[in-house]
Amino acid sequence: MISGTSIFKSRVAKRFFILFLVSAIVPIGIFSYLSYTQVSSQLKEQSLARLQYSAKSYGLILLERFSFLESELDIYGATALFSLGGNKIKPDNSSLQKRIQNHFISIAFISNTGDLTDLTDSITTSIPPELVVLCKESRSNDPLFYYHRENRETARIFLAKQYNTQNGRTGFLTGEISSTYLWGIGYENILPPMTEASVMDNNRNILFTSFEIPPGILHQIRFSSDNQKSRYIEYEADNRGYFIAYWPLFLKSKYEGVNLIVVLRNMQENVFAPLSNFKVLFPLVTLFAFWIVLLFTAVSIRRSMVPLEKLKEGAIKLAQKDFNTRVNIKTGDEFEALAAAFNNSAESLGRQFYAMESMAEIDRAVHSTLNTKNIIVTTLKRMFPFFSCDSILLGLIDSRKTGIMRVFTCTEKNCDTLKEDFIKITQEDTEKFLKPFDFFLMDIKGVPPSFVPDNFHIDFTHMLILPVFYNTSVNGIICLGHKNVHGYSPDDISHAQRLSSQVSAALSNAFLVEELETLNWGTLEALARTVDAKSKWTAGHSERVAKMCVKIAKVMGLDSKLINILHRGAYLHDIGKIGISLQIIDKPGTLTDEEYEIIKDHPSIGAKIIEPIEAYEDALPIILQHHEHFDGKGYPEGLSGQDISIGARILAVADVYDALVSNRPYRQGWVEDKVIDVITGESGTHFDPDVVNAFLTAISWSSTDNRSNEM
Repeated sequence: MISGTSIFKSRVAKRFFILFLVSAIVPIGIFSYLSYTQVSSQLKEQSLARLQYSAKSYGLILLERFSFLESELDIYGATALFSLGGNKIKPDNSSLQKRIQNHFISIAFISNTGDLTDLTDSITTSIPPELVVLCKESRSNDPLFYYHRENRETARIFLAKQYNTQNGRTGFLTGEISSTYLWGIGYENILPPMTEASVMDNNRNILFTSFEIPPGILHQIRFSSDNQKSRYIEYEADNRGYFIAYWPLFLKSKYEGVNLIVVLRNMQENVFAPLSNFKVLFPLVTLFAFWIVLLFTAVSIRRSMVPLEKLKEGAIKLAQKDFNTRVNIKTGDEFEALAAAFNNSAESLGRQFYAMESMAEIDRAVHSTLNTKNIIVTTLKRMFPFFSCDSILLGLIDSRKTGIMRVFTCTEKNCDTLKEDFIKITQEDTEKFLKPFDFFLMDIKGVPPSFVPDNFHIDFTHMLILPVFYNTSVNGIICLGHKNVHGYSPDDISHAQRLSSQVSAALSNAFLVEELETLNWGTLEALARTVDAKSKWTAGHSERVAKMCVKIAKVMGLDSKLINILHRGAYLHDIGKIGISLQIIDKPGTLTDEEYEIIKDHPSIGAKIIEPIEAYEDALPIILQHHEHFDGKGYPEGLSGQDISIGARILAVADVYDALVSNRPYRQGWVEDKVIDVITGESGTHFDPDVVNAFLTAISWSSTDNRSNEM
């Protein structure tokens, strides 16, 4: 950090200090802020006052329209009530009727007895009963103002005035006012531009509104004659700001009914719209003030900002792993020295990061799989760009054959042409390369080592040989071949040795998994043969059933995991027969009911035997359910349909097939066609129809393969 007097030792710091010292940023900024806030405040006050005036004007217009509508009722009443009981005025023949229809939806006469007479032939909705009651009970000579809501956004508005007809009838001439005309909406719009309106009574029951008033704001509106300043409300809704102004409309002084409150709303952005011109002009004036400062400091800013921008771009590219980027600055100050240091750091970081990234990629790749060949292919692909070699050879000792090495070779960077050979190596090479060593650097002159395949050594003349260990012993080698002389630095050798250690660890894990898998399947086969060996009639039964199950599962498209579980379950499906007497299993005649009940226990016995082995847990339903029937008539639990595991449904078909085609003590094996007829005949009852269809496909494939082998 630069502090105290040291700040003046930096030429860059001096330039920026002088630049900001002579500028007027702070005073101009303060002046701009005060001016802007003052103008905004004045504009807000004026806009609110204008909105309040508009609310008052709108209320006076409504009052004027009530008076006008009352006058029209007087005129209409003088004409229509004169002939009440006779002919009515027809809309098509009366200019008054046409004008009335523009302002009233309907007009009717309500007598003091509650009788209703339509005067305009246009009553489209019924007169509210409450209004009829009010007219009957009214004792005032004032016109009656009434509104009625029927779950609609806009209330129906009625104006009633007491009249006496020529024939002596007394009542109220009642008109339903057109909302479009009264509130000044639609083509009758009387609202100021960009303004929304709402009208409510003094109990805040809304008669008409063009916007939704939040409940919290609605309760703030008061019917009173307080100071005008208390009639402003500012709030936010839907991420927008709004201003509300309201005005009380005293109707009770002239009309019998309720008083009203007129509410107008305008968005703040509309209120502040005049400020937009100010926002444009004011920054121009401010910028003009800054221009004088910038004019004198432009050269200095350029001298400082251009190098800084170059360093910034270089740092961004460096962060994006572009280690070849370089910054060229010739300013004769600290920026030039900083650029030189940056370039040196980028070069050094590039070398180290590339090595670390390549090794990390190889490390992730070889440890992401336990398949030997996948590890080899992945390793070879990663080694090409890392070591810039022309060819790679990886050899592994074949544990089953003495002196034989399994050799993988690749001469393309994508390893699409990976080749695999089994080569016998000489005793000399065995003693040299299959004993612990660190590495060999070899020039290929004449005869290459015996593990190099014919015609492969022509792709390189120099190679680096690294050991591959397994259980502390050399189990193979890695050879990096180069067509030309290639020098390896100590770091290169170290990375290569680390790589060989990673490959050794990954291959060791793969070998171990393969050995465990082999041991696992060997154990399963041994258990299956133990069960089958109990009777000469069932020899090889479990292995044959397992093979058939796998064929059916592949036809049905089951994934490899389910097929693997099914394979295990098929091997062990009859292990419960260990607990069944041989006299029952090998009985040449028909089993008694008691013997049959005993033999039906072997699925449950088998499940109990396998249950403690956690690795075979997934196979338990297959062992337990392989004698269940698709129609629910099987055993031991009487399951049906999809409640039976898919593995058990497949095993049921394969088990019956092998049992019927095989000899038993109580019968000879059936011909295959007869067995197929039996299985297809019990499709949907004993067996799952989908499994039967897959079985038939598997049988046809097996027959085709057998005929091909015979030919």
